Amino acid sequence: MRSRTIFCGAATIALVASSAAKPADLEPQLKLPQAVWNWSGGYIGGHAGGGYGRTSFSNPHGPSIYGGIVDTPAFLAGGQIGYNWQNNSWVFGIELDASGAVSEGTNTCLAPSGLVVSANCKAGPSLFATGTGRVGYAFGALGHTLAYLKAGLAWQNNRGDVVNNFEGRGLPQEKNPFRLWSGRWHHRAGRRASPNACMVGEPGI
Repeated sequence: MRSRTIFCGAATIALVASSAAKPADLEPQLKLPQAVWNWSGGYIGGHAGGGYGRTSFSNPHGPSIYGGIVDTPAFLAGGQIGYNWQNNSWVFGIELDASGAVSEGTNTCLAPSGLVVSANCKAGPSLFATGTGRVGYAFGALGHTLAYLKAGLAWQNNRGDVVNNFEGRGLPQEKNPFRLWSGRWHHRAGRRASPNACMVGEPGI
């Protein structure tokens, strides 16, 4: 009888000690739901890339026998700034961006025949800028993906010069530099992941 009592007492102590060692096992664990991503807010960033363009030169005396096109491959880099407003799953935004370009192409031009003195035409873009509005829709897991359309105005500064290839003996070659601003309406479609991933795709249209 005494032996049984000691055994029961030892078992009780062991259970109490075991329970006291892991009090967290008896408490319920609460898991907070993940927050839905919100695209509202401002942003600023940079970009770099390459491009290809063409500048055409026309001659009132007829098309050049060497062609009137100057090819202008370019490297560009710049920055962008914008702001988004989100209403439910719809996202509205504005964006401004500007890029400087390193580009120059050259070609013989302004020669309607071999009997006419030709010129050497150089051209290349030096600056791009856009101002756009955007409308998009957030979807996917917790709204982390945004598909959107944006449209606005684009400006380009093109510079270069036209140098006559022959001015006669003792005369310097005449050089006619030019700088031209041009603008146009443009639109794009794109898909953007949340800024955690920082993935952007905008194929031109």
